Amino acid sequence: MAGFLGTVVDAAIGWMVQSILGNFFTGQMEAWTREVGLAEDVEKLKFEMRKVEMVLAAAQGRRIDNKPLARSLDDLKELIYDSEDVMDELDYYRLQQQIEQGKGCSTPTGTNPEGSYVSSFAPSSVFELVRNATSQIAGWISRRKRKREEEVPAHNTKLNFEIKHDISERIDGIVNHLRNIGNSVQGALQLEISRPIATSSDSQTIAKNARMTTSISIECKVYGRDAQRDKIIELLINGGSSDLNVLPVVGIGGVGKTTLARYVYHDKRIKDHFYQQMWVCVSTDFNEVRLTREILEHVCKDTQEYENISNFDVLQKILSKNIRNKRFLLVLDDMWEDKDKSGWMKLLAPLKSNQVNGCMILATTRMNSVAKMIGTMDEVKLSGLDEKEFWLFFKACAFGNECYEGQTGLQSIGKHIAKALKGSPLAARSVGALLYTSVSIEHWTKVQDKWKSLQEDDDILTILKLSYDYLPVHLQPCFAYCSLFPEDCRFSAEGLVHAWISQNFVQCEDPTIRLEETGQQYLNRLVDLGFFQKVGSCYFMHDLMHELAGKVSSNECATIHGLKPDTIRPNVRHLSIITTSFDIDEHSSFPSEKFDKIIQKVRLKKLRTLMVFGRSSIHLLGSLRTLCKEAKCLRFLRIYVTGADITSIQSSLNPCHLRYLKYVCVLTSNISVYGVDNYTTLPQDLTRFYHLQVLDVGSGNLGVPTDLNSLVNLRHLIAHEKVHHAIACAGHMTSLQELEFKVQNVVNFEIRQLQSMNELVFLGISELQNVKTKDDARGARLIDKEYLEKLSLTWQDSSTSLEPETTKDVLEGLQPHQNLKTLEITGYGGAISPTWLSNTFSVTSLQILHLEKCREWRILPTLKMPLLRKLTLIRMLNVMEISVPSLEELILTDMPQLEKCIGSYGMELTSHLKVLMIKNCPQLNEFTLFQGYSSFDAEQKSWFPSLKKLSIYNCPQIMYNFVLYF
Repeated sequence: MAGFLGTVVDAAIGWMVQSILGNFFTGQMEAWTREVGLAEDVEKLKFEMRKVEMVLAAAQGRRIDNKPLARSLDDLKELIYDSEDVMDELDYYRLQQQIEQGKGCSTPTGTNPEGSYVSSFAPSSVFELVRNATSQIAGWISRRKRKREEEVPAHNTKLNFEIKHDISERIDGIVNHLRNIGNSVQGALQLEISRPIATSSDSQTIAKNARMTTSISIECKVYGRDAQRDKIIELLINGGSSDLNVLPVVGIGGVGKTTLARYVYHDKRIKDHFYQQMWVCVSTDFNEVRLTREILEHVCKDTQEYENISNFDVLQKILSKNIRNKRFLLVLDDMWEDKDKSGWMKLLAPLKSNQVNGCMILATTRMNSVAKMIGTMDEVKLSGLDEKEFWLFFKACAFGNECYEGQTGLQSIGKHIAKALKGSPLAARSVGALLYTSVSIEHWTKVQDKWKSLQEDDDILTILKLSYDYLPVHLQPCFAYCSLFPEDCRFSAEGLVHAWISQNFVQCEDPTIRLEETGQQYLNRLVDLGFFQKVGSCYFMHDLMHELAGKVSSNECATIHGLKPDTIRPNVRHLSIITTSFDIDEHSSFPSEKFDKIIQKVRLKKLRTLMVFGRSSIHLLGSLRTLCKEAKCLRFLRIYVTGADITSIQSSLNPCHLRYLKYVCVLTSNISVYGVDNYTTLPQDLTRFYHLQVLDVGSGNLGVPTDLNSLVNLRHLIAHEKVHHAIACAGHMTSLQELEFKVQNVVNFEIRQLQSMNELVFLGISELQNVKTKDDARGARLIDKEYLEKLSLTWQDSSTSLEPETTKDVLEGLQPHQNLKTLEITGYGGAISPTWLSNTFSVTSLQILHLEKCREWRILPTLKMPLLRKLTLIRMLNVMEISVPSLEELILTDMPQLEKCIGSYGMELTSHLKVLMIKNCPQLNEFTLFQGYSSFDAEQKSWFPSLKKLSIYNCPQIMYNFVLYF
């Protein structure tokens, strides 16, 4: 890609091959392809992909400065995509036959029982190894062929002749191209490897360690860091103790961590306080032997004392001797290692042996995980410079003078550019240097218009690219994919992870962990590495990170932002269209014709992603419909529609590959498209999208087509609860993770539909008065649902059709798995709680319990739930006594008979309480929280040390106690 030549062999290609081999070339798929007569074609494709996998695995890490070879690798990646598409299409037809023949539901992916061949050979012998392995695989194919000839299938599953012929020809074409390009890549790599240069691992290390820092100050003046400098110096001088302390400084690449460390390092206060100062650039190569040697360079006057010594223990003894009784400051700049804690402890061992107080280590890092591993003091977080200081620094870079007050036109342009740099000192230095080459209106105007594209060789992006190269291979596509979203976009974790899953970026090695959990781990890791930042429950990318994502994804991702005439490459597989700038003024005319011309030029038959942002895009539905129809490999679609448009869009989509479908519904004439006048039904075509994982249709109440249960791979249905309620035979959708289920006394809506839905994370069951017996309730098999985190059970409040004892039996049969975290029970008619609610071993993970309108319940049992932190009781009309454990939230509302709220006394009960709300409990007169403190001292602040919200209303007796004891 432009601006980033000289990279390493793309590990992502090998990762894709392994993913495809593991997901599609399974025993289940092999059996089915034998039945339909495509086994030989699939075997040939598997054979070629394994060859490619071995070549790439052996050559991984090699630097590629050979442009033709780089292009061949790109071609190879395209073929891998094509292989995935054709196998995914085969899997679709397999699913279709299963569903149509009523064989049940199964997922398209699984663990390949034979595994995928992963090479760990040395690069120097790669081609000999490939030849040997090829021979082995050929033998394996021969044995498999004999085995197939001996096996006679129980029946012959037919596949449409035209479909079968088309797939066979496509596989044959892919195999031939894989063979030719694979051989070409193999030959080119053989020439590369035969060159007398460093091995691949050395080369990769050189690439990663290209940036080396030094303690020598290169800044004439440091801007905007005095406060942070003084804070750090204070901590280093006064925060010392008998132990060796480590102070981490954390910030994204280019924010000025090294500059600040130098600023501190050369301060007179530091020089006066510390006898010995040492500076070591750690970078990505954390090697305790190398680092010890570099520290010795600072403390040993005679290099002969250590330079010829390779024994690490001896080096440590030399270091220990040379720093003994010397108060020192060691700066470890640019640390990356966050897993090898043993190596870290080995490095510290001689440093800790010093017998003087106040020795300190100052470490800079981009990674929060590094700070957590090494820090003994709270980390110092570094962000961009404030606007005033940044403008001074920018003027110094761009004009050569921070006091420049010359041409107002230049200053205006400069301020516009400076604002876009978001306070990054390194970006200011790079862009400022570019402007300084010609301080003229003409030059600066060009930079203003094109400054982003001119940053290709910019230091800040080079450093950030280094961070990207250092990312684990499975995280690289996740980060790059986010270039499709608008700048300053706020991401929800769920939406982002679902998008990654739709593209097969998330892979689970542990079958007990859900893909969504693994995806969340990916996101957490990207936050930790500084590629995302988290504010509250939202995630966002710094603009420079968004820029980097655009650079590294430019071969595969593109964006049409407004009317910018950017060229869209024909091999782009992910496209976003952003019209949000036209949403501000709804009364202005939307340039539909201009947008249509841009979209009509795009011919992307292999497009996998189409994201549309902006309500005004509703005017482009004609062009978007055509684009969707041509994109035969679409996996992700996010589009704005009105109710009337859903059917036409749905009919234009290829059902084979789509994983994620989101209809963002707009308003027409100030009436919701799902209002009374605009009620719509999801199209019947939707039921053929057997690979669909996420269906998001918003909160509108839509009609549901028959056979929606055919969406056997649907994991998330984001829709109004009435949409959930209307799904007949919902039990077929065994991949679903959220469901609002309404029990009905009609076929296909019985509670037994839930018995095999063991992937559920949230489950709401309403109209439970329609469940007649305990055995019927047990038929839901809630106790088997180990992933279930939240369960809501609701009886119709006005129901009198069941006796309280019958209701009790039903609830007894709804015992959940012990992993449940949140339980809500509403309208329960029994007078006694189920045994599993008070059983010590039944719901041990429960954290939140909400009981409402349980009219016959009189005594709440002792809650033996060690993790319970929130208890809410609302309109429990006959409850007279409750016993509560230590909680974070306690809410009691509308309980006219409640007299006692008891529990353990003292700080055990009150220390964690954050919210206490008691309303309309007129009989409550015994309350442990207050009565246990008859000798309470009003000046004591630790009675409720965590309390943030306190509300007591219409509780006359407890109010008397409250006033008395407070």
